[in-house]
Amino acid sequence: MPEESINVLAYAVRPRVVLKYCGQLALMLGVLTLVPLVFSLVESGWVHAWRYGIVCGGLFLIGGLLARLPSPPRIQVNEALTITAIIFLLSPVLMSWPMMASSNAPYFDALFEAVSGVTTTGLSTLGSIEGRSNTFLFARAWMQWYGGLGIIILSVALLLGHQAAARRLTDPIEGGETLVTTARMHAQRTLLAYVLLTLVGLALVWPLSGDGFTALLHVLAAVSTGGFSSFDTSLAGLLSQPAAVAVLVVSFMGAVSLPLYWR
Repeated sequence: MPEESINVLAYAVRPRVVLKYCGQLALMLGVLTLVPLVFSLVESGWVHAWRYGIVCGGLFLIGGLLARLPSPPRIQVNEALTITAIIFLLSPVLMSWPMMASSNAPYFDALFEAVSGVTTTGLSTLGSIEGRSNTFLFARAWMQWYGGLGIIILSVALLLGHQAAARRLTDPIEGGETLVTTARMHAQRTLLAYVLLTLVGLALVWPLSGDGFTALLHVLAAVSTGGFSSFDTSLAGLLSQPAAVAVLVVSFMGAVSLPLYWR
């Protein structure tokens, strides 16, 4: 066999490797979906929550089966990029189904909202937001929050224990720059900085806005530098100007590279 063909085969994406780590990331995505599931149950009972429940159950079932596949000795760069792309496609495709019901929007509008959320774009195709359910507003803000940190970072910090896999999966995102000796500890410190920044944002915005739910939605959007608001007029819809200024401050804080906070 020619040497060129051998090299091509050596760097081909291996489906079992991709399925293995997509399964582990699906488990993390299932855990993340539990949050809007619980919120939906508290907000409106099983009206919309059953859809989130089916998504969670499917993710845990399929993810659990795929995660049992044998771990490879190493992950190639192209495989890591493929896994990252698949999980960022999987999240909005699955979440758009329950979001469609809670927003009374067509499927493709709900899909656009979900993609906009997980990629922290903050764009919307909906003519008005203020008439939508709290379940929908929270779900897209929550997707924006964990999309801002990254499903990969969350998975490496809390779930993945294979150091070689963790390092390879975070390299395409972090550019190969790590502040510590292991990718997992780097991810844990990044997560800690992100959570603390979110809590600081809530402490700043909540007292000024006077509404805990409104403050939560805007802080989740500000920390992730996404931009979703619960008002058609965005920050102009906040009752107090100091609250809007506080959201802007949190947005600037969220725009700073998270590892710098640990430094």
